Amino acid sequence: MSSCPPRRRLRSNFITHFLTIGRRSNHHEESDNPPTPPPKDFVTLDTATRTRSKPLPIPLDEYIDEKAVYKFNDIDGSTVPQSPSRVASAPPRELTSFPYRPYVHIAPLAPLTPEEKERRRLALQRQRELEQEEALREERARQELRRLQKEEQERREREEEERRRTLLQEHIRYAAARRVEKEMQEKQNEEQRLEQIRQQKQIAHERRLHHTRELEQWRHEQIQRVISSSSEKEDERKRSTEERRTRIAKLDEALLRDTSPHATQGWVTIQTPDLLAWRRRYYKFDLSRGQMLLFPNHVDTACPIDTVELDGRAEGLYEWYEGFEELETISHSFAVKFIDGQSWFMYADEEAEKDKLLLWLSEAAGIII
Repeated sequence: MSSCPPRRRLRSNFITHFLTIGRRSNHHEESDNPPTPPPKDFVTLDTATRTRSKPLPIPLDEYIDEKAVYKFNDIDGSTVPQSPSRVASAPPRELTSFPYRPYVHIAPLAPLTPEEKERRRLALQRQRELEQEEALREERARQELRRLQKEEQERREREEEERRRTLLQEHIRYAAARRVEKEMQEKQNEEQRLEQIRQQKQIAHERRLHHTRELEQWRHEQIQRVISSSSEKEDERKRSTEERRTRIAKLDEALLRDTSPHATQGWVTIQTPDLLAWRRRYYKFDLSRGQMLLFPNHVDTACPIDTVELDGRAEGLYEWYEGFEELETISHSFAVKFIDGQSWFMYADEEAEKDKLLLWLSEAAGIII
């Protein structure tokens, strides 16, 4: 319980009630009239400071200065009845534990006239109109900026498309020019190649013509040489044949006078149609029977290994140039042709032996050389 007397408590309750009524009246006026804007140098308390520090309660036992309260609430202190006596307050308490609270100036609230209200309403309406106009201007500026940006973007896209189209057309023209140049180069190369082929063919044709002329000339010369040589050979053959006949005639007289058995004997190399190899044989002539007896050697002459029937079967004796060119390279060779078409090839060791063999063959076959 409080130790203050009842009079002090009554005075404190009266002042508190009066302050409450003043605050309610001020709040009612503020609801009717718009609040007065604060001055430029008005300082508000920090939110953190207000949240950290709580207002101190009004102590009922302490001394309260009523004039200061009236002045703080914009109430004229002369109209308030003065108390004849002042309640002595208790000694001040130590406030070192509370935080520091700066002084806040609160502007007094004055009642507004209808003209001031109308003026403020018009000013507020004008301010709103200005804000709307500013917003419209900003919106138009923003729309214009967007339009300009869009036009700039479209212009850049058109320029880029035009540049790309120009670059593509330039590339197409360059490719077409390169293709035409390549075709012309290929055509020139093809013409040069065809010209080279034509020249090579012409050179080859001329070379063949020259070679053909040379070959014809050589063939003509060979023919002439063959003709001349054949005529010479023919003359030579005729001379050799005449000489052989002369030798055989002389030999015939000598052999006919010689009655010894060795006159009709000798060595000869023979190749028959049924043999590919040449065989060297020792021969003997039986003129009475017209036979030619062949032995393997001159020692064993009792039994011949082959007997050649000449009388009535031999057609003639021929040299190599009479149709037996394979005997041209064999010296002292000749051929014995039979009436059945077979031919035996023979050659002697020397020319005299050949003449002797031809003589006995002609005598045994009964033909004239």
